[in-house]
This record gives sequence, structure tokens and C-alpha cells, in this order.
Amino acid sequence: MSDTALKKFFEFDDNDLAANEMGRLSTKQDQRFKELEKNTSKTFRWIGIGLIVLGIWIIYTILNSSIDAGFSFSNASRNDIWEFAMGLTCPSAILGFFAWVMFWIASSKADYSLQSVEGEINFVKVEKQESYKSASGSTSYRTVQKYELRVGKVKFNDVDEELLNLIKEGDTYLFYYTKDSKQILSCRLISKGK
Repeated sequence: MSDTALKKFFEFDDNDLAANEMGRLSTKQDQRFKELEKNTSKTFRWIGIGLIVLGIWIIYTILNSSIDAGFSFSNASRNDIWEFAMGLTCPSAILGFFAWVMFWIASSKADYSLQSVEGEINFVKVEKQESYKSASGSTSYRTVQKYELRVGKVKFNDVDEELLNLIKEGDTYLFYYTKDSKQILSCRLISKGK
């Protein structure tokens, strides 16, 4: 294992590690997370706006087709009015709810605060079910094997197998990572294992 290979794998440099060791994100890391937060917020906002526009289009289409078909409140039966109201309310409520969720996600902030863990390296192979589209177009499931990196009580999921060649199991490392996403920001070797 070389420090250079680990720096390349986790995409950090000496400045990032020095900042993390002082208990803060580096300028580069901070800018990266601000940009990610901005792009994520913008994406969910646009999805929310799209859902609202879709809801308005559905209401317009229902109203327009009902008028073209000769629908009139004065001549309609209670059942006709009930069906008309449900035709407007159900899609509007569903799309409105999902639009609200998109705006809520857009305004939520992920916690990218710096965390650290020190301990012996342990790689664990786990089996997970993943869905995929089969040739016929139906959804199928398959069992795949993934690796978890465990350091002390902290578990990092879906570790690239390449890391197994860069870090020796049993060595003690110090890892810096983000709180919510558990994205590894930097690390350094503390001691070699037995």
C-alpha cells in the first residue's frame, strides 16, 4: 500500500488531510459539498415545478375534454359530478403531495460535518439483492456480493474491491468522513497489523 495510491483512490491531498486533522473540511472539500448541495436542491426544485405543471395540465385536459363532451353542472347527475370531482382531485392531490416532497427535499440540508474513526481495518463480504430489468422487460432480482469496510464501530458500505489491494486488513487507520453520507474524505495509517 502506498499513501499516493490511497490519496488517488479517495481523491484527497495533503492539504485535505491537514484540514481534516484540525477538525474541519478543507476549502476544496467545503466547496465540493456546497456545489453538490446547490445542484441537488436545484434538481429537486425543478422536479417539484415539473409535477405542478403536470398537475395543471391534467386538470386543464380533464376540464377541456369534459366541456368538449358536453358536460354541464346544471344537467349533470350527482354521480357525474362526483366522478368529475374525483377525476380532478385525485391526480391533483397525488401530484401535489409529490411536489411538496420534492420541495421539502430541496430545502433539506445534508449533514456534511466532519467525523473521524480510528481502528483496525476489517473487510466483510455481504450479499445484497439488486433489481434489474430482464430482456423481457420485467423486473428481476439477483444476489450480488459487496464489501463493507469496518473501522471500529463504523461501517462503510459498498466498498470498491480495489481498496482491498490498497489497505491491509488488521492495520490500524484513522479515517475522516462525512456524517450523513459516510463519504470517506481522507485517511492515514496509524500502525501496521501483526
